[in-house]
Amino acid sequence: MSLFKLSTELLLLILDELDPVSLLQFCRASQLIHSLVEGTTSLRYCYELALCGLREGPHNQHSSNDRLDTLLSYKRGWSTLTWSAEDRLTFAPPTIMGVSGNYLYQAAQVPLPNEFLWCLRIYELRCLRRTPQRGLHFYQYFIAFEIRKVVIDASQNLIVWAQIHFPPQQNSPVLGVLHLRDLRADHDHREAAQPRLQYRTEWWGITPPGERVSIQQVQVCGSLVALSIRLELEDGEGITELALFNWRTGSALRTFTGDTLTFDLMSDTRVAVVCQPDDDEERSSGSSNSSYERRPDGLYTYDKGKRSPQIGVYEISHEPERGPFLPRTRSYEFPESWNVVSFVQQCPNSSAKVLTPPAPGTLFDNDPRLRLIAVTLDFPHDARPRGISRKVVVVIDESKLVPADYGEEVVRWADWQEHCMILNLPDQADGVQLCGRRLVFFENSAGPPQDPSSRVHSLDLNPYTASYLQSLARRSPPWRWQASISTVFDHRGSKYVRTSTSNTHDLTWMDVTEDNLVLYHEREGQTGVRVLTFGQGIRTPP
Repeated sequence: MSLFKLSTELLLLILDELDPVSLLQFCRASQLIHSLVEGTTSLRYCYELALCGLREGPHNQHSSNDRLDTLLSYKRGWSTLTWSAEDRLTFAPPTIMGVSGNYLYQAAQVPLPNEFLWCLRIYELRCLRRTPQRGLHFYQYFIAFEIRKVVIDASQNLIVWAQIHFPPQQNSPVLGVLHLRDLRADHDHREAAQPRLQYRTEWWGITPPGERVSIQQVQVCGSLVALSIRLELEDGEGITELALFNWRTGSALRTFTGDTLTFDLMSDTRVAVVCQPDDDEERSSGSSNSSYERRPDGLYTYDKGKRSPQIGVYEISHEPERGPFLPRTRSYEFPESWNVVSFVQQCPNSSAKVLTPPAPGTLFDNDPRLRLIAVTLDFPHDARPRGISRKVVVVIDESKLVPADYGEEVVRWADWQEHCMILNLPDQADGVQLCGRRLVFFENSAGPPQDPSSRVHSLDLNPYTASYLQSLARRSPPWRWQASISTVFDHRGSKYVRTSTSNTHDLTWMDVTEDNLVLYHEREGQTGVRVLTFGQGIRTPP
């Protein structure tokens, strides 16, 4: 018997058993099934989840109508950059701030009668995909050392404070220190075998004038924690060291060293490292050999030729008896003509990873199986490869990048370029951020100094949203940000929304989460923060 000869009631029962992705594929194959799904609230909710690249959260008691309304408002809010809540904060410099998870952190020195302490403030950002909040939830800590970075993993109730310890004598190394703390209470994390992890860098003693040591990245995924530290030399060159630990056992797992090196943890056993190797390194090498010489007055870099950048994917072993070397490595090389790149950086994806469960009470979140990896590259004006702009972003599905089955392998550009999307950005593009399958960046205009302005762009890289964005473009755009108008543009046959803001304050940086855009700008001796929240709160309690 043909499936379509069954009664409507039986068809609905069958469709109700399908997962969202299977339901989406069925709807794309049959207009009849699509019509049934569009007319049934619970089925349309599952269909929209797959259409937007989302996964359903933990079991909840909210009605199908409320869940669908929340999802559709979230979808439209991001597609049109129409936010439903805004919070503003102002801080006096100098200050350290950023976003980790769904939290904004800010640290600054505070004077006390006989000493200086660091005050760390943590703000839990709004999330309208769960029970609405009134303003920002706020936490505060007083710390005796200077904080450089903060990482928060609420699913493990973990907050990591990153510190650089400079020795008082020349015969001791500079240390990177990670403090593993309980997010909700003022004590060390109970699951950490060692409350502080120390990494001994290759740099010793007091940093000479003109050199600067900074923490570049800190990430946590399951039991894996990663720390990268960079020494910036006076001539603009530098050395980056990356260290990986199991924070629960305290074991050191792996280190990398390179002139240019950024990373993203793909899981608790896999890391992607973007670097630009030197010509004299083995082609299978995943990390750069030291290209500097230590002298009594500091470090000096060698003038080495560069190859094109590459993405190295490494399998991480948490078993100390297997030794420090990675048994499975695969390097994905960019075109040889890209060896002239002046800047290369991986954009960490801020959405949840596969092993991270949805937060309790959350209706939906980005499906971690659909995460993207993005690499930004800048080229000199006089050495730009043919067919691309001076600034580009290369985007690829995270699932396409896997370690070797055994040993080390190298994949040439010709063998993996078909999986990549190359996005040409404006020359003034800055602050490229990635969350799930959404890429955002801003560009500062070249207007008069007394009236600087910025434009914010959002690119939806979900292929299933093309028809929805086209439908928005056919109408008179109903959304505005003062003098800005959203438009839809075509790139290689796919439609993406691009929203330009012509008269917001001159931005210095931007962060993105699944629910918020966080905009930073410095003006009149103050650092201003605008937190824009997208979506519509759940209307009725469960």
